[in-house]
Amino acid sequence: MTKIINNSDLICSLCGNIYTNPILLSPCGHSFDRECILQYSTCPIVPCNAPVFENSLLSNIKLKNLIDHQIQTTKYTYEIFLLDTSSSMWYSDWYISLFGVSRFQTAIQFLKDVFLKRWNSTTHQISLVTFDTNPIERFAFETARQEHIDMLDELRPNGKHTALFDAIRFGLEKFENLNQITLRSTAQCLYILTDGGDDFSSSGNQQQFINFVKNCTKQLEISGHIIQIGDRNLSSIKQFSDKIDYHFHHFNNGNAREFLNSFLLSSSQSTQNSDEILQALPDPCNESVRSKVIRNRTLVSE
Repeated sequence: MTKIINNSDLICSLCGNIYTNPILLSPCGHSFDRECILQYSTCPIVPCNAPVFENSLLSNIKLKNLIDHQIQTTKYTYEIFLLDTSSSMWYSDWYISLFGVSRFQTAIQFLKDVFLKRWNSTTHQISLVTFDTNPIERFAFETARQEHIDMLDELRPNGKHTALFDAIRFGLEKFENLNQITLRSTAQCLYILTDGGDDFSSSGNQQQFINFVKNCTKQLEISGHIIQIGDRNLSSIKQFSDKIDYHFHHFNNGNAREFLNSFLLSSSQSTQNSDEILQALPDPCNESVRSKVIRNRTLVSE
């Protein structure tokens, strides 16, 4: 029989994270992660208060098998978020660009909201890469946690130049390595958050790079997206997106919430065929533009 497994069935009530070593407390039958319950002397479920000692902790084989089964059968979505940290992101789109919400603040808030939506997801694995002159992997594919939100608060756009081509190549290489080690069915999405421009790439001939991105993205079956933050370089980055066959999206601080809601809706739904992609996203003028976003949903069988 096929049913949807709720995340709450797979989450320890003490730490709020997915079980890694689930146990049963034998006097009462409550389940916890082993590392969590060992911090208590009695069962924390009110009004249970059953004593906690080493011999009372029994491995929860049924729950462990459920988690393992989900890992083996779930179609995972792997997402890489490439975040532009060049100095131009410091500025806003106001006439006096030092005032107002900066493009970087807008991008950070967007990522926070997306990570919160992915929180403890049993189907999404996210990775964050920042880039200016060089790409830096902040964390590999992981389930969204509080430490990822905290990391966003620590980031600053201190880079002098933008090496957009090199960052995209870095993301494609990460997916290529992923495909070599994972055997499960996956959907893969690459999101580039930038205010546009490329003034420090080492990729050489631009046309060669464009051909490389198009061929590699198609071969790896990646859904590529460029998300333009603000209005700087809008025309050039749109043309670049068209050349590499990536989906182009555009928002600024004025319509960030509307764009976020559309983005989350599009990424929480799916069709039977992941190649069937269609979603409308707003532009800064609040007029609808047709844009393509892959949509994914996963059922877990038991």
